[in-house]
Amino acid sequence: MSEVKYAESSDGTHIAYRVFDPDIRGGAGNDIVMISGGLFPMEVFEDDLGFVRLLEGLRSVGRVVVFDRRGIGVSDPIVDWERPVLDQWADDVSAVVDASGVHDAVIFAWDSYGMATRFAARHPDRLRLLVLHHPLMIPDDQWDDWVANRRSLIRQNVDGVASNFLEQIAPSRASDASFRDWYARAGRSGASPTTATKIWGSVFKSRPSDQLFELVQTPTLVLHRRDSTYTPADAVRLAASQIPGATLVQLEGADHFPFLGDVDAVVAEIADFVVGERRLPPPQRIVAALMFTDLVASTERAVSLGDSRWKSVLDRHDRTVRAAVGSSGGTIVKTTGDGVLAILPSAGAAIRAAERVRDELGADELEVRIGIHVGDVDRRGDDISGVGVHLAARVMGFAGAGQIVVTASVRASVTGQATKFEELGSQELKGVPGTWELFRVTKD
Repeated sequence: MSEVKYAESSDGTHIAYRVFDPDIRGGAGNDIVMISGGLFPMEVFEDDLGFVRLLEGLRSVGRVVVFDRRGIGVSDPIVDWERPVLDQWADDVSAVVDASGVHDAVIFAWDSYGMATRFAARHPDRLRLLVLHHPLMIPDDQWDDWVANRRSLIRQNVDGVASNFLEQIAPSRASDASFRDWYARAGRSGASPTTATKIWGSVFKSRPSDQLFELVQTPTLVLHRRDSTYTPADAVRLAASQIPGATLVQLEGADHFPFLGDVDAVVAEIADFVVGERRLPPPQRIVAALMFTDLVASTERAVSLGDSRWKSVLDRHDRTVRAAVGSSGGTIVKTTGDGVLAILPSAGAAIRAAERVRDELGADELEVRIGIHVGDVDRRGDDISGVGVHLAARVMGFAGAGQIVVTASVRASVTGQATKFEELGSQELKGVPGTWELFRVTKD
Protein backbone atom coordinates (compact mmCIF):
# COMPACT_ATOMS: atom_id res chain seq x y z
CA MET A 1 0.00 0.00 0.00
CA SER A 2 1.41 3.37 -0.99
CA GLU A 3 2.14 5.97 1.67
CA VAL A 4 -0.57 8.40 2.76
CA LYS A 5 0.53 12.00 2.33
CA TYR A 6 -1.24 15.29 3.00
CA ALA A 7 -1.89 18.30 0.82
CA GLU A 8 -2.95 21.62 2.35
CA SER A 9 -5.89 23.38 0.75
CA SER A 10 -6.08 27.16 0.44
CA ASP A 11 -8.09 27.41 3.67
CA GLY A 12 -5.66 25.24 5.64
CA THR A 13 -7.62 21.98 5.36
CA HIS A 14 -5.43 18.89 5.14
CA ILE A 15 -6.34 16.49 2.33
CA ALA A 16 -5.01 12.92 2.42
CA TYR A 17 -3.74 11.46 -0.85
CA ARG A 18 -1.78 8.50 -2.19
CA VAL A 19 0.26 8.00 -5.35
CA PHE A 20 0.47 4.72 -7.29
CA ASP A 21 3.46 4.45 -9.60
CA PRO A 22 2.78 3.31 -13.17
CA ASP A 23 3.32 -0.32 -14.07
CA ILE A 24 6.00 -1.28 -16.58
CA ARG A 25 3.78 -0.23 -19.50
CA GLY A 26 2.58 3.02 -17.93
CA GLY A 27 2.75 5.97 -20.28
CA ALA A 28 5.65 8.27 -19.47
CA GLY A 29 4.48 11.66 -18.26
CA ASN A 30 0.81 10.69 -17.80
CA ASP A 31 -0.52 11.73 -14.41
CA ILE A 32 -4.06 10.57 -13.66
CA VAL A 33 -5.90 12.17 -10.75
CA MET A 34 -8.94 10.10 -9.86
CA ILE A 35 -11.92 11.85 -8.26
CA SER A 36 -14.02 9.11 -6.70
CA GLY A 37 -17.76 9.23 -6.23
CA GLY A 38 -19.96 8.49 -3.25
CA LEU A 39 -18.21 8.73 0.10
CA PHE A 40 -15.71 5.91 -0.44
CA PRO A 41 -12.48 6.42 1.55
CA MET A 42 -9.26 5.42 -0.21
CA GLU A 43 -8.27 3.01 2.58
CA VAL A 44 -10.90 0.53 1.30
CA PHE A 45 -10.06 0.82 -2.39
CA GLU A 46 -7.72 -2.18 -2.44
CA ASP A 47 -10.10 -4.41 -0.48
CA ASP A 48 -12.40 -4.93 -3.47
CA LEU A 49 -11.29 -6.91 -6.53
CA GLY A 50 -13.09 -4.59 -8.93
CA PHE A 51 -11.42 -1.55 -7.42
CA VAL A 52 -8.03 -3.25 -7.60
CA ARG A 53 -8.69 -4.00 -11.26
CA LEU A 54 -9.57 -0.36 -11.93
CA LEU A 55 -6.39 0.90 -10.25
CA GLU A 56 -4.25 -1.66 -12.10
CA GLY A 57 -5.82 -0.59 -15.36
CA LEU A 58 -5.19 3.10 -14.71
CA ARG A 59 -1.58 2.30 -13.75
CA SER A 60 -1.13 0.78 -17.21
CA VAL A 61 -1.72 4.31 -18.52
CA GLY A 62 0.36 6.34 -16.07
CA ARG A 63 0.93 7.46 -12.49
CA VAL A 64 -2.29 7.48 -10.47
CA VAL A 65 -3.20 9.87 -7.64
CA VAL A 66 -6.17 9.17 -5.36
CA PHE A 67 -7.38 11.19 -2.39
CA ASP A 68 -9.99 11.60 0.34
CA ARG A 69 -12.00 14.77 0.00
CA ARG A 70 -12.49 16.81 3.16
CA GLY A 71 -15.05 15.18 5.41
CA ILE A 72 -14.19 11.69 4.14
CA GLY A 73 -11.78 9.05 5.41
CA VAL A 74 -8.54 10.37 6.86
CA SER A 75 -8.77 13.94 5.56
CA ASP A 76 -9.75 16.83 7.81
CA PRO A 77 -13.45 17.27 8.58
CA ILE A 78 -15.65 19.88 6.94
CA VAL A 79 -15.96 22.92 9.19
CA ASP A 80 -17.62 25.42 6.83
CA TRP A 81 -21.13 24.23 6.07
CA GLU A 82 -22.22 27.57 4.61
CA ARG A 83 -20.04 27.30 1.52
CA PRO A 84 -21.12 24.58 -0.96
CA VAL A 85 -19.28 21.34 -0.26
CA LEU A 86 -18.78 20.75 -3.99
CA ASP A 87 -16.84 24.00 -4.30
CA GLN A 88 -14.68 23.04 -1.32
CA TRP A 89 -14.05 19.64 -2.87
CA ALA A 90 -12.99 21.32 -6.13
CA ASP A 91 -10.43 23.24 -4.04
CA ASP A 92 -9.25 19.90 -2.65
CA VAL A 93 -8.56 18.69 -6.20
CA SER A 94 -6.39 21.76 -6.74
CA ALA A 95 -4.46 21.15 -3.52
CA VAL A 96 -3.77 17.50 -4.39
CA VAL A 97 -2.65 18.39 -7.93
CA ASP A 98 -0.15 20.87 -6.45
CA ALA A 99 1.15 18.63 -3.65
CA SER A 100 1.57 15.49 -5.78
CA GLY A 101 3.64 17.25 -8.43
CA VAL A 102 1.14 16.53 -11.18
CA HIS A 103 1.76 18.22 -14.53
CA ASP A 104 -0.81 18.42 -17.33
CA ALA A 105 -3.16 16.26 -15.34
CA VAL A 106 -5.61 13.75 -16.73
CA ILE A 107 -8.61 14.09 -14.44
CA PHE A 108 -10.77 10.96 -14.18
CA ALA A 109 -13.96 11.65 -12.23
CA TRP A 110 -16.94 9.52 -11.37
CA ASP A 111 -18.61 11.74 -8.79
CA SER A 112 -21.52 12.83 -11.08
CA TYR A 113 -21.96 16.19 -9.36
CA GLY A 114 -19.34 18.37 -11.01
CA MET A 115 -16.20 18.49 -8.90
CA ALA A 116 -14.07 17.84 -11.98
CA THR A 117 -15.88 20.30 -14.24
CA ARG A 118 -15.64 23.02 -11.60
CA PHE A 119 -11.90 22.43 -11.41
CA ALA A 120 -11.52 22.25 -15.20
CA ALA A 121 -13.52 25.44 -15.80
CA ARG A 122 -11.59 27.41 -13.19
CA HIS A 123 -8.11 26.03 -13.92
CA PRO A 124 -7.97 25.19 -17.66
CA ASP A 125 -4.17 25.45 -17.65
CA ARG A 126 -3.76 22.72 -15.00
CA LEU A 127 -5.14 19.72 -16.84
CA ARG A 128 -4.67 18.20 -20.25
CA LEU A 129 -7.61 15.80 -20.52
CA LEU A 130 -10.86 15.20 -18.68
CA VAL A 131 -12.68 11.86 -18.34
CA LEU A 132 -16.14 11.84 -16.79
CA HIS A 133 -17.91 8.60 -15.89
CA HIS A 134 -21.67 9.13 -15.53
CA PRO A 135 -21.87 12.93 -15.26
CA LEU A 136 -25.47 14.05 -15.11
CA MET A 137 -27.50 17.05 -16.07
CA ILE A 138 -31.10 17.21 -14.86
CA PRO A 139 -33.41 19.83 -16.45
CA ASP A 140 -34.43 22.54 -13.99
CA ASP A 141 -38.13 21.62 -14.15
CA GLN A 142 -37.28 18.04 -13.08
CA TRP A 143 -34.64 18.88 -10.50
CA ASP A 144 -36.80 18.98 -7.36
CA ASP A 145 -38.46 15.63 -8.07
CA TRP A 146 -35.12 14.08 -8.96
CA VAL A 147 -33.53 15.35 -5.73
CA ALA A 148 -36.44 14.04 -3.65
CA ASN A 149 -36.02 10.58 -5.15
CA ARG A 150 -32.24 10.63 -4.74
CA ARG A 151 -32.53 11.84 -1.12
CA SER A 152 -34.87 8.97 -0.33
CA LEU A 153 -32.46 6.39 -1.71
CA ILE A 154 -29.46 7.90 0.04
CA ARG A 155 -31.37 8.16 3.31
CA GLN A 156 -32.07 4.44 3.16
CA ASN A 157 -28.41 3.85 2.47
CA VAL A 158 -27.24 6.03 5.37
CA ASP A 159 -29.75 4.29 7.65
CA GLY A 160 -28.28 0.92 6.72
CA VAL A 161 -31.15 -0.21 4.46
CA ALA A 162 -29.04 -0.54 1.34
CA SER A 163 -30.71 -3.36 -0.62
CA ASN A 164 -32.81 -1.14 -2.94
CA PHE A 165 -29.93 1.27 -3.33
CA LEU A 166 -27.48 -1.47 -4.29
CA GLU A 167 -29.91 -2.93 -6.82
CA GLN A 168 -29.72 0.39 -8.64
CA ILE A 169 -26.04 1.30 -8.34
CA ALA A 170 -24.51 -2.21 -8.35
CA PRO A 171 -26.92 -4.69 -9.97
CA SER A 172 -24.11 -7.04 -11.01
CA ARG A 173 -22.99 -7.48 -7.39
CA ALA A 174 -26.00 -6.58 -5.26
CA SER A 175 -26.47 -10.25 -4.28
CA ASP A 176 -22.74 -10.76 -3.58
CA ALA A 177 -22.37 -11.07 0.21
CA SER A 178 -18.68 -10.14 0.17
CA PHE A 179 -19.42 -7.00 -1.84
CA ARG A 180 -22.28 -6.01 0.47
CA ASP A 181 -19.95 -6.38 3.46
CA TRP A 182 -17.28 -4.29 1.73
CA TYR A 183 -19.81 -1.63 0.77
CA ALA A 184 -21.13 -1.39 4.34
CA ARG A 185 -17.60 -1.09 5.73
CA ALA A 186 -16.72 1.56 3.15
CA GLY A 187 -19.74 3.58 4.25
CA ARG A 188 -18.86 3.33 7.94
CA SER A 189 -15.25 4.39 7.42
CA GLY A 190 -16.08 7.04 4.81
CA ALA A 191 -18.23 9.35 6.90
CA SER A 192 -20.46 9.16 9.95
CA PRO A 193 -24.26 9.17 9.39
CA THR A 194 -24.49 12.79 10.58
CA THR A 195 -21.66 13.98 8.33
CA ALA A 196 -22.95 11.98 5.37
CA THR A 197 -26.41 13.50 5.74
CA LYS A 198 -24.98 17.03 5.89
CA ILE A 199 -22.75 16.38 2.88
CA TRP A 200 -25.63 15.19 0.71
CA GLY A 201 -27.76 18.08 1.93
CA SER A 202 -25.13 20.52 0.66
CA VAL A 203 -24.61 18.61 -2.61
CA PHE A 204 -28.29 18.76 -3.48
CA LYS A 205 -28.52 22.48 -2.82
CA SER A 206 -26.34 23.03 -5.89
CA ARG A 207 -28.15 23.39 -9.20
CA PRO A 208 -27.13 21.54 -12.38
CA SER A 209 -25.89 24.80 -13.91
CA ASP A 210 -23.35 25.11 -11.07
CA GLN A 211 -21.29 22.34 -12.69
CA LEU A 212 -19.95 24.85 -15.27
CA PHE A 213 -20.12 22.35 -18.13
CA GLU A 214 -20.21 25.03 -20.80
CA LEU A 215 -17.00 26.63 -19.49
CA VAL A 216 -14.88 23.49 -19.83
CA GLN A 217 -12.22 23.98 -22.52
CA THR A 218 -10.36 20.70 -21.95
CA PRO A 219 -10.81 17.77 -24.37
CA THR A 220 -13.36 15.59 -22.60
CA LEU A 221 -14.39 11.93 -22.77
CA VAL A 222 -17.79 11.03 -21.29
CA LEU A 223 -18.48 7.39 -20.43
CA HIS A 224 -21.88 5.89 -19.72
CA ARG A 225 -23.21 2.37 -19.01
CA ARG A 226 -26.16 2.13 -21.36
CA ASP A 227 -28.50 0.19 -19.01
CA SER A 228 -27.86 2.23 -15.87
CA THR A 229 -31.08 3.23 -14.11
CA TYR A 230 -29.39 5.24 -11.37
CA THR A 231 -27.89 7.62 -13.95
CA PRO A 232 -30.24 7.53 -16.96
CA ALA A 233 -28.82 7.89 -20.46
CA ASP A 234 -30.77 11.11 -21.11
CA ALA A 235 -29.10 12.81 -18.13
CA VAL A 236 -25.61 11.79 -19.32
CA ARG A 237 -26.27 12.79 -22.92
CA LEU A 238 -27.53 16.17 -21.76
CA ALA A 239 -24.40 16.66 -19.64
CA ALA A 240 -22.14 15.70 -22.55
CA SER A 241 -23.97 18.08 -24.87
CA GLN A 242 -23.18 20.99 -22.53
CA ILE A 243 -19.39 20.42 -22.77
CA PRO A 244 -17.89 21.86 -25.96
CA GLY A 245 -16.51 19.08 -28.17
CA ALA A 246 -17.05 16.27 -25.64
CA THR A 247 -16.96 12.69 -26.91
CA LEU A 248 -19.66 10.40 -25.53
CA VAL A 249 -19.02 6.63 -25.42
CA GLN A 250 -21.67 4.18 -24.29
CA LEU A 251 -20.56 0.96 -22.62
CA GLU A 252 -22.47 -2.22 -21.95
CA GLY A 253 -23.80 -2.81 -18.44
CA ALA A 254 -25.95 -1.25 -15.76
CA ASP A 255 -23.58 -0.57 -12.84
CA HIS A 256 -23.15 3.02 -11.70
CA PHE A 257 -19.53 2.99 -10.54
CA PRO A 258 -16.58 2.22 -12.85
CA PHE A 259 -15.09 -0.41 -10.52
CA LEU A 260 -18.19 -2.57 -11.01
CA GLY A 261 -19.25 -4.58 -14.04
CA ASP A 262 -16.90 -4.60 -17.01
CA VAL A 263 -14.03 -2.61 -15.51
CA ASP A 264 -11.77 -3.45 -18.43
CA ALA A 265 -14.09 -1.70 -20.90
CA VAL A 266 -13.79 1.50 -18.84
CA VAL A 267 -10.00 1.20 -18.68
CA ALA A 268 -9.75 0.49 -22.41
CA GLU A 269 -11.63 3.67 -23.33
CA ILE A 270 -9.54 5.78 -20.95
CA ALA A 271 -6.30 4.31 -22.28
CA ASP A 272 -7.35 4.93 -25.87
CA PHE A 273 -8.23 8.54 -25.02
CA VAL A 274 -4.98 9.21 -23.13
CA VAL A 275 -2.30 7.21 -24.99
CA GLY A 276 -4.02 6.19 -28.22
CA GLU A 277 -4.15 2.45 -27.58
CA ARG A 278 -6.36 0.13 -25.57
CA ARG A 279 -4.35 -1.11 -22.61
CA LEU A 280 -5.44 -3.64 -20.03
CA PRO A 281 -3.64 -5.10 -17.03
CA PRO A 282 -2.93 -8.83 -17.27
CA PRO A 283 -5.65 -11.17 -16.06
CA GLN A 284 -5.57 -12.23 -12.41
CA ARG A 285 -4.86 -15.90 -11.88
CA ILE A 286 -6.70 -17.20 -8.85
CA VAL A 287 -7.78 -20.52 -7.38
CA ALA A 288 -11.54 -20.70 -7.05
CA ALA A 289 -14.54 -23.00 -7.10
CA LEU A 290 -16.50 -22.87 -10.36
CA MET A 291 -20.13 -23.92 -10.53
CA PHE A 292 -22.33 -24.46 -13.59
CA THR A 293 -26.08 -24.95 -13.26
CA ASP A 294 -28.59 -25.98 -15.91
CA LEU A 295 -32.35 -26.50 -15.85
CA VAL A 296 -33.20 -30.05 -16.95
CA ALA A 297 -35.44 -30.55 -20.00
CA SER A 298 -35.69 -26.81 -20.44
CA THR A 299 -36.58 -26.89 -24.14
CA GLU A 300 -39.50 -29.27 -23.60
CA ARG A 301 -40.79 -27.27 -20.65
CA ALA A 302 -40.49 -23.99 -22.52
CA VAL A 303 -42.62 -25.39 -25.33
CA SER A 304 -45.24 -26.81 -22.96
CA LEU A 305 -45.48 -23.72 -20.75
CA GLY A 306 -45.30 -20.98 -23.36
CA ASP A 307 -43.06 -17.93 -23.38
CA SER A 308 -44.68 -16.00 -20.53
CA ARG A 309 -44.82 -18.86 -18.03
CA TRP A 310 -41.36 -20.08 -19.04
CA LYS A 311 -39.94 -16.62 -18.37
CA SER A 312 -41.38 -16.84 -14.84
CA VAL A 313 -39.62 -20.18 -14.39
CA LEU A 314 -36.30 -18.72 -15.52
CA ASP A 315 -36.76 -15.72 -13.21
CA ARG A 316 -37.40 -18.08 -10.30
CA HIS A 317 -34.26 -20.04 -11.19
CA ASP A 318 -32.14 -16.88 -11.46
CA ARG A 319 -33.37 -15.46 -8.13
CA THR A 320 -32.72 -18.73 -6.34
CA VAL A 321 -29.22 -19.16 -7.75
CA ARG A 322 -28.24 -15.53 -7.10
CA ALA A 323 -29.42 -15.75 -3.50
CA ALA A 324 -27.64 -19.06 -2.90
CA VAL A 325 -24.38 -17.94 -4.51
CA GLY A 326 -24.44 -14.53 -2.83
CA SER A 327 -25.05 -15.95 0.65
CA SER A 328 -22.07 -18.28 0.13
CA GLY A 329 -19.77 -15.38 -0.75
CA GLY A 330 -19.77 -16.04 -4.48
CA THR A 331 -20.55 -14.11 -7.65
CA ILE A 332 -22.59 -14.89 -10.75
CA VAL A 333 -20.22 -14.52 -13.69
CA LYS A 334 -22.72 -14.98 -16.50
CA THR A 335 -26.01 -16.57 -17.43
CA THR A 336 -26.07 -19.36 -19.99
CA GLY A 337 -29.71 -19.18 -21.07
CA ASP A 338 -31.12 -21.89 -18.80
CA GLY A 339 -28.38 -21.76 -16.18
CA VAL A 340 -25.45 -19.81 -14.79
CA LEU A 341 -21.71 -19.88 -14.28
CA ALA A 342 -20.74 -18.79 -10.77
CA ILE A 343 -17.42 -18.39 -8.98
CA LEU A 344 -17.16 -19.10 -5.24
CA PRO A 345 -14.39 -18.75 -2.66
CA SER A 346 -14.16 -22.43 -1.70
CA ALA A 347 -15.34 -25.92 -2.56
CA GLY A 348 -17.44 -26.04 0.60
CA ALA A 349 -19.16 -22.76 -0.31
CA ALA A 350 -19.89 -24.07 -3.81
CA ILE A 351 -21.41 -27.30 -2.50
CA ARG A 352 -23.57 -25.41 0.02
CA ALA A 353 -24.80 -23.11 -2.74
CA ALA A 354 -25.45 -26.04 -5.08
CA GLU A 355 -27.41 -27.97 -2.45
CA ARG A 356 -29.52 -24.93 -1.68
CA VAL A 357 -30.27 -24.40 -5.37
CA ARG A 358 -31.15 -28.07 -5.87
CA ASP A 359 -33.40 -28.23 -2.81
CA GLU A 360 -35.22 -24.92 -3.25
CA LEU A 361 -35.90 -25.42 -6.95
CA GLY A 362 -36.80 -29.04 -6.32
CA ALA A 363 -39.51 -27.87 -3.92
CA ASP A 364 -41.01 -26.01 -6.89
CA GLU A 365 -40.73 -29.13 -9.06
CA LEU A 366 -37.82 -27.64 -11.01
CA GLU A 367 -34.85 -29.92 -11.52
CA VAL A 368 -31.31 -28.72 -12.11
CA ARG A 369 -28.05 -30.42 -12.80
CA ILE A 370 -24.89 -28.88 -11.36
CA GLY A 371 -21.16 -29.30 -11.97
CA ILE A 372 -18.37 -28.03 -9.69
CA HIS A 373 -14.60 -27.87 -10.13
CA VAL A 374 -11.83 -26.21 -8.10
CA GLY A 375 -8.82 -24.94 -9.99
CA ASP A 376 -6.89 -22.04 -11.47
CA VAL A 377 -8.80 -19.47 -13.52
CA ASP A 378 -7.85 -16.21 -15.14
CA ARG A 379 -10.01 -13.36 -13.91
CA ARG A 380 -10.32 -10.19 -15.95
CA GLY A 381 -12.79 -7.81 -14.42
CA ASP A 382 -16.05 -9.69 -13.88
CA ASP A 383 -15.27 -12.38 -16.48
CA ILE A 384 -13.22 -15.55 -16.08
CA SER A 385 -11.49 -17.91 -18.47
CA GLY A 386 -9.22 -20.94 -18.50
CA VAL A 387 -9.38 -24.72 -18.70
CA GLY A 388 -11.10 -24.82 -15.32
CA VAL A 389 -14.18 -23.17 -16.78
CA HIS A 390 -14.44 -25.79 -19.53
CA LEU A 391 -13.89 -28.54 -16.96
CA ALA A 392 -16.77 -27.38 -14.79
CA ALA A 393 -19.07 -27.22 -17.80
CA ARG A 394 -18.13 -30.73 -18.91
CA VAL A 395 -18.53 -32.09 -15.38
CA MET A 396 -22.09 -30.75 -15.29
CA GLY A 397 -22.82 -32.92 -18.32
CA PHE A 398 -22.39 -36.04 -16.15
CA ALA A 399 -25.08 -34.89 -13.71
CA GLY A 400 -28.63 -36.10 -13.97
CA ALA A 401 -31.77 -34.29 -12.85
CA GLY A 402 -31.34 -32.99 -9.31
CA GLN A 403 -27.70 -34.12 -9.12
CA ILE A 404 -24.43 -32.37 -8.22
CA VAL A 405 -21.27 -33.79 -9.80
CA VAL A 406 -17.78 -32.64 -8.81
CA THR A 407 -14.14 -33.27 -9.66
CA ALA A 408 -11.58 -34.86 -7.34
CA SER A 409 -10.24 -31.38 -6.51
CA VAL A 410 -13.59 -30.53 -4.91
CA ARG A 411 -13.73 -33.78 -2.94
CA ALA A 412 -10.17 -33.28 -1.68
CA SER A 413 -10.90 -29.69 -0.65
CA VAL A 414 -13.74 -30.69 1.70
CA THR A 415 -11.97 -33.60 3.38
CA GLY A 416 -13.10 -33.74 6.99
CA GLN A 417 -16.38 -32.00 6.30
CA ALA A 418 -19.77 -33.71 6.43
CA THR A 419 -20.31 -33.90 2.67
CA LYS A 420 -20.62 -37.44 1.29
CA PHE A 421 -19.78 -38.56 -2.23
CA GLU A 422 -20.48 -41.43 -4.58
CA GLU A 423 -17.66 -42.38 -6.95
CA LEU A 424 -18.42 -42.15 -10.66
CA GLY A 425 -15.02 -43.42 -11.73
CA SER A 426 -12.48 -42.07 -14.21
CA GLN A 427 -14.09 -40.21 -17.10
CA GLU A 428 -13.01 -38.56 -20.32
CA LEU A 429 -14.26 -35.01 -20.74
CA LYS A 430 -14.83 -33.72 -24.26
CA GLY A 431 -12.18 -31.21 -25.28
CA VAL A 432 -10.17 -31.65 -22.06
CA PRO A 433 -7.03 -33.86 -22.19
CA GLY A 434 -6.67 -36.86 -19.90
CA THR A 435 -9.16 -38.63 -17.65
CA TRP A 436 -10.83 -37.16 -14.59
CA GLU A 437 -12.13 -38.74 -11.40
CA LEU A 438 -15.71 -37.60 -10.84
CA PHE A 439 -17.97 -37.85 -7.81
CA ARG A 440 -21.67 -37.31 -7.14
CA VAL A 441 -22.70 -35.41 -4.00
CA THR A 442 -25.14 -37.66 -2.13
CA LYS A 443 -28.05 -36.50 -0.03
CA ASP A 444 -27.99 -37.26 3.68
